[in-house]
Formats: sequence, C-alpha cells, structure tokens
Amino acid sequence: MGDGGLLDFIVEICDKVGARPPGSEAERKTAQIIAERLEKYCDEVFVEEFVTCPRVLQALIDFVVYSYLVALILYLFLPYLSAIFVAIGFSVFYLTRFRGKEILDKFARKARSQNVIGRIKPTGKVKKYVIFSGHHDSAYMMPLFQPKYLRYVPLIQNMGVIGAISLLILSILKSLVIWGVEVLDWRPVFGVSIYDLLLVIPIIGLLFALFFKLNMVTKIPVIGANDNLSAVAVVLGLAEIVSQNRPKNVEAFFVSFGSEEPGLKGSRRFVEMHPSVAKNAYLINLEMLGAGELFIDVKENSIGVKHSKELAEIVMNAGERIGLKVDTVALPYGDTDAASFSRKGFHAITIIALSPRLELMKWHLPDDVPENISEENLQKALKLCKAVLEDIDKMLEN
Repeated sequence: MGDGGLLDFIVEICDKVGARPPGSEAERKTAQIIAERLEKYCDEVFVEEFVTCPRVLQALIDFVVYSYLVALILYLFLPYLSAIFVAIGFSVFYLTRFRGKEILDKFARKARSQNVIGRIKPTGKVKKYVIFSGHHDSAYMMPLFQPKYLRYVPLIQNMGVIGAISLLILSILKSLVIWGVEVLDWRPVFGVSIYDLLLVIPIIGLLFALFFKLNMVTKIPVIGANDNLSAVAVVLGLAEIVSQNRPKNVEAFFVSFGSEEPGLKGSRRFVEMHPSVAKNAYLINLEMLGAGELFIDVKENSIGVKHSKELAEIVMNAGERIGLKVDTVALPYGDTDAASFSRKGFHAITIIALSPRLELMKWHLPDDVPENISEENLQKALKLCKAVLEDIDKMLEN
C-alpha cells in the first residue's frame, strides 16, 4: 500500500461503508476495517471506545443563534434580560470554541465512537513518541462552504458577532436609562431613543446569523473522501513502510480518531487516556490531503490555537530535504485534531492541503468523493511523513 494504491482504500470505504457520521454504525465499521489493516503492520493495535455527542456542534450553532434572536425580542420589553441572553450566548460560544470546554455535551444526545491506535516499536530504546493521525468520521453537509460562499465565511461570522455585540451594548445602555441614568437618555429624532434607532445594526447582524445557521446545520451526511479518509489512507501507507524499516529511537503511533467533526472528540479522549504519551510525543496530524498544495497548519484562528513552531520547522526542513516546499499557514476557519494536543502545551501540527487561495477544498460538501482525490497528492504527503519520521529519528541520535 505504501508504494501505491492509497486511493484504493478510500474507494473501498466509500463503496462498502459510505458516509460515516460521528457515533454511527458506519463509523464503527470503518474503525474496525482500519484496525484490521493496522494489524498487518503494527506490533500492537487496539480500538478504544468513548462517549461522543454526534451533533453537539450543530447544537452550539443553534444555541448561539437562538439566544441572539430571543435577546433581540427581549430588548423591546426587558433590555436587561436581553443583555443577559447575549452574554450567555457569547460565554457558551467562547468557552466551547476558544477554551475547549464541553458545556453543551451535558445536554446533547450521546453515542459511542472509537479511536484506532497502532504502535510500532523501535529497534533501540524509545526516546520519543511520534504520532501520525487522521480521522475516519465524516461530516454533515454544510452548504455555506460551497465555493460561491466560502470566501465570505469570515465576513458572515463577523457580521453576526458585530450585531450581537452592538445588541449587548444597546441593551445595557437602555437598561441604565430605564433605571434613571438621565444623562444617557438621548432622543435625537422625533423623541425616539438613539438606542432604538441603532437597533438596525443588531437586526442586520441577526440576519447574517440566521443565514449562517441555515447553511451550517443540516442532517445530510457526506461521503468524506478527502475529509478525512485521505489522511487515514496515508497513515496506513506509512505504517506499512515503517513496519519494513523500523526507526531506531522513535516509537511510532498510527492513529485514526473518531468523532473529529463534533468538536475533536476522539483526539480529546486520546490526550485524556494517554497523557504520558501525548506529553512526550510529536503529533503530525493529517487533514484533507487529496487535492491542493500541502501546508503546515500552525494556527487555527477560529478557535485561537497555535501549534508547535519547533515541529513545524522539523516538517519544513524534511520537505526541503526531499525537494518539497511546504509553507506554514494560519487557517482562517475550521479546527483540527492537533488542537487537542496544542491546548495542553504538547507539540503538534497539522499537514493540510489547500487551494491556491488557501481555501479548504470540497469541505463538508456532497462532491467530497473519491473521483476528486489525487493519488499523486496522497503519495506526496506520504513521502513527506516518511521524511519527517526519518529526520526525527536521526535527530535523536545526538
């Protein structure tokens, strides 16, 4: 598999299993197939089950947007309650996305998911763990990521945020007027409060927020050939290569995470269940490798996570050694399993393929199918991962 035919694995899973929503029987079946493949190459393979919340990301979007809607209505009658609802929506969003808290999980529907973990031991003493990972679940369709909308995603998000912030400010000021702070009672047009006139801003923001929700929350699963069977195929190909030529100083892990789509659940559970490994490892996470140019994701703007500069440099140098230029990039939207490690201060990066405009390709869309995957791209990523492992192993000789 390492010498060719990485695409064959993707085609097989898409044909035999199809879409693999988090927590589904299809996801479990795929995990079992991956485990069977890894058993051919690894010294040890095990499947770890954990509890996931398959649609908690959609629940977060619904919660924030509906909090905004209720707050806008309350502004007309009880502005102080409006401010409270906006503040709650912001707090839940911030704590979930930027601090990694699983707040809504307590109320969301539960299911079982699986991480698949393979290990290949070195010929000598273990000086470092190196983890190569992807995820085998697939997403629900998100129409907002169609090419005609994709470049506007940050704008749409920001307009909703600006509208909500303006509603919070207006609600607080209007509440102060009601409570007797007369100096703030400004009525410039026919006795109408300035705060009511400015309500047009949060109304426009709400329209953007509703558009975002309607084009993000669906129940239609996609095949997910590129996102992220492409990464799993490379992980399996690398495991075959390493099994034939073991490193001397590195114990290599080959991991396929479950339930990445609803908030990186599989990688979170891995870090929780294997803290000593995660702490002493380099994680090279792989994401959407089937089309586009390879980049090193060093920052994920939409969740405020920065990845390891040290590891990014190792990957860039490995690329240069084999004649492959790999630049760093900050993702403007989306998050990857590397974030579960980086949030804990561990060394992690994601190797990802992007379009010339630095956009994610076929992301969460129905045309994320094997026909749009390039075997050449997969082999390029495989070659890079092999070089990274070789360089880390050699580095540990000193």
